[in-house]
Amino acid sequence: MPPRPAHDPQYLDEHHQRITEFAGDYFDDDEERESFIDTLMERRGYARQSAWALPDQPPAPPKQQQQQKSPYFKR
Repeated sequence: MPPRPAHDPQYLDEHHQRITEFAGDYFDDDEERESFIDTLMERRGYARQSAWALPDQPPAPPKQQQQQKSPYFKR
């Protein structure tokens, strides 16, 4: 049996799908539903572009560069 996808392909991921499905069940007004979805997506860290995009990954900490010190005594 092929593995089942974690989310419906029309959604970004399982969180987007669950938020949208909940809003669809709870709100009758389209404007209220969209506002609710937008608010929750922003709180989860998603970025609004022409459509929703996955949240940015936190940047990796910069590597500390060790400066080459000249030796105190030369050989």
